[in-house]
Amino acid sequence: MKQMEKSYEVICFGEVLWDNLPQGRRIGGAPLNVCYHLNQNGIASAMISQIGIDQPGKDLRAGLKELGLDDEFIPGKAAYPTSVVEVHLQSQGQVSYEIVENVAWDFIEFHEDIAQIIQESSFFVFGSLASRSAQTRETLLRYLPYSPWPVFDVNLRQHYFSNELIISLIEQTKTLKVNEEEVLLIASWLGFKEEYLEDYPARFLHRFPLLQEIILTKGGAGAYYENRESSHSVCATKVSVKDTVGAGDSFLAAFLAKKINGSTLPDALSHASRISGFVASCAGACPVYPRNLLG
Repeated sequence: MKQMEKSYEVICFGEVLWDNLPQGRRIGGAPLNVCYHLNQNGIASAMISQIGIDQPGKDLRAGLKELGLDDEFIPGKAAYPTSVVEVHLQSQGQVSYEIVENVAWDFIEFHEDIAQIIQESSFFVFGSLASRSAQTRETLLRYLPYSPWPVFDVNLRQHYFSNELIISLIEQTKTLKVNEEEVLLIASWLGFKEEYLEDYPARFLHRFPLLQEIILTKGGAGAYYENRESSHSVCATKVSVKDTVGAGDSFLAAFLAKKINGSTLPDALSHASRISGFVASCAGACPVYPRNLLG
């Protein structure tokens, strides 16, 4: 892996794949979605992953370029296929996934020059799904100490997680993003019992010393944010939901973009709500932004 001269504000790590939706296939993977929306919000970001050298991989690489994303850190590997996920739409735009194992992103390798690029970035975004395999999990754990600000976007899929894994990753995180189901499950692992959903972030901040802030997304009920000094709530942007694929990823990306640009927390959350509402109104995780979306 050669040293790059270009620098990035954010590095994202994990799965890239084809989401097979009823409307057709779309490029996806939670960290890839975050990377796309960061770039759409004007933040130079890059993705660390791996694809096959099969036809789906060739198509995916071409699709990444169409989305305006660098593929410098997404090598092809002959031994494993490109990841394809079956996405099933349920009521109210909710989704479920069928994710095949032993695909290319299950075998991401560590590179010292990439570690240095992570060290020079502002944020390092990762999820939990890519840690299902020993190879990629080991690589992630080697990269994490290089990051000045790790961002953990929990994405619990099928049986590809354990309480030990998730808790150990939170222990190495400064920004944690969770949805309602995820926060309730993690709280149960920690033995927390609270009457209100918004009680949990404070408990998490007390439990994990490195953790600095929590974003709790609540779908149509908006989102709740808490750090060690303050808390904020934001209402969801009212839209006609087509599907929720990538909506949470776009919320995180839009929030980080505003944070990098020095916006206030209320402004960052309001912007994130507007962007995630737009994504929920579209098919797939990475829709083209209309010219006036960013104001």
